[in-house]
Amino acid sequence: MNVLGIDFTFFAVSDMQKSLVFYRDVLGVPLAGLAHEGKWAEFQISPGTLALGEGDFFTQPGGGMVAFAVEDAKAAVEELEQAGIKLQSSLDESPVCYFAVVEDPDGNRVIIHQRKDKTVG
Repeated sequence: MNVLGIDFTFFAVSDMQKSLVFYRDVLGVPLAGLAHEGKWAEFQISPGTLALGEGDFFTQPGGGMVAFAVEDAKAAVEELEQAGIKLQSSLDESPVCYFAVVEDPDGNRVIIHQRKDKTVG
């Protein structure tokens, strides 16, 4: 087997409408489409896809994590705080990046991430 990359990151959610508001409206991730009577959503985040699923077919909510690359982590964190999003961890720094963690409406962790070398992916 030769793994070529990540096709999509999946989160199970309990309320698709709340999740759409969080990802599309608060974080500004472009919604690519809805399927299965609104129980499946896909967000195009080049070079990958974030998929959300609601309902008994999917696993229990709250178990995933994804890192979203941003141009300016400090500005992104300030924007999230102004939108009333509580940080799970404040803006921090490693030798290679800046990052903070927030949660979506189901407790899925989202890392706001900026590499110091400005690369993505």
